[in-house]
Amino acid sequence: MQPSLREDYLEAVQIFSEKNSRFPLTEELAAALLKPVPEVRSDMAELVSGGDVIVSLKGEITLTAQGKQTGTSVMKKHETLQCFLSEILGMDKTSASDEACTLEHTISDETIDRLGKLIVTREHHRHHGKRKHTKSGDRTCRVETGEFCQSPCISDFHEGEEVIIQCIHGRACAQRLLDLGLVPGERATIKRKLSNGALVVQVKGCDVAVSPEIASAIGVERSP
Repeated sequence: MQPSLREDYLEAVQIFSEKNSRFPLTEELAAALLKPVPEVRSDMAELVSGGDVIVSLKGEITLTAQGKQTGTSVMKKHETLQCFLSEILGMDKTSASDEACTLEHTISDETIDRLGKLIVTREHHRHHGKRKHTKSGDRTCRVETGEFCQSPCISDFHEGEEVIIQCIHGRACAQRLLDLGLVPGERATIKRKLSNGALVVQVKGCDVAVSPEIASAIGVERSP
């Protein structure tokens, strides 16, 4: 099996599991990848031999520790590349995603880390600074003095509301959020608001705890 095909499979299984909180059946993975079921069964046999997945008698495909590591790594590469291509180079999100699908198989981990830092540093220099209050009292994200981002903070929204992430400010927290999949353009649902100001948000089917400080650095808009 070609390395790129292996990575595509493991990434697809990881994405499905995060979105649905369970691992896919063979038929479900075949449908997600638009591949014939017999072809996917044959390819899964190779991944089982390679120690990447375990396939149950019912056809449920479970990632091993090795498979999960690869699948998660490829996901991170795709998200970082898509963010770089769309946010830095100005490509539309569809084209950026298609290009990321090609590049994710050949780009090194070091390059991805450098791209991630570049994205975070760029946002930091553009938006780091003071907090501004609107006339209505709604908070906006911390941004560079004289250049305010008008997107309200995610903490200004209520439990159950779905938002679209517009910007992330602050190098340290942005890198962490990038790793968790909280990137510009991603949808997130506010699951819980805690008494200390922290949030539990759902992104890509996973619940993520966000501290008050980090929440104040996430600029969002209400999902239409």
